[in-house]
Amino acid sequence: MRLCQIPIAALLLAFALPATSQDETRSFSTSASDDDIEEIIVTAPPPERGKVPTYERVFQIYESRRKGSWLYRQRKYEEAFPHLLAAARSGFKFAQARVGFLYQQGLGTPQDPYAAVGWLSVAADGTTHPEIRNYFKNLWERIPEAYVPTMEAVVDHYREQYSSKAHRVGCDMSFQAGTHIKKLTCRFMDEGIYQDFGGFVQELGGQLPEFGQEGEG
Repeated sequence: MRLCQIPIAALLLAFALPATSQDETRSFSTSASDDDIEEIIVTAPPPERGKVPTYERVFQIYESRRKGSWLYRQRKYEEAFPHLLAAARSGFKFAQARVGFLYQQGLGTPQDPYAAVGWLSVAADGTTHPEIRNYFKNLWERIPEAYVPTMEAVVDHYREQYSSKAHRVGCDMSFQAGTHIKKLTCRFMDEGIYQDFGGFVQELGGQLPEFGQEGEG
């Protein structure tokens, strides 16, 4: 089942959003545990904001995206989550959408409505696949009005921290050869200055992410 087919109302019912004041920011900023996860999966340090990433980091992020995507398709969500998170935090759209979905459904990680909205919002921003953008739009329209100010702060934070541009990742839409199927491709802008990575540099976004439950197409 694709992401847009998941009933959005179930998100709000399942998460039981706690009451918050409009100026409360909650702990929707990156947690220490998430930092630990990335340090285990990607050992190369991140560059300063706007700077070119090292060869080791580019290689490790591409490898994490590859492993996370494969494990996700195998429904091994707990194993997939740290790899997808590392790629998501580096600006890769499908990884961000998948991480948001895992937080929404509580697959491989505890349910977290703030993280779900945050990751899906940044995945839907800028150049992205229409299915991702439409899903987030549908989700946003169903958020109760009382929670909109808090969620707007969440969205602003995630988009500021994890946008593709902030991590020197470029994304574009194109048609798969010989078809009318649109394909989203995201790559590090600076990968060309390094040696050829072979399969690690290839974009994994040719197929729409399989966001559904086990046994569903």
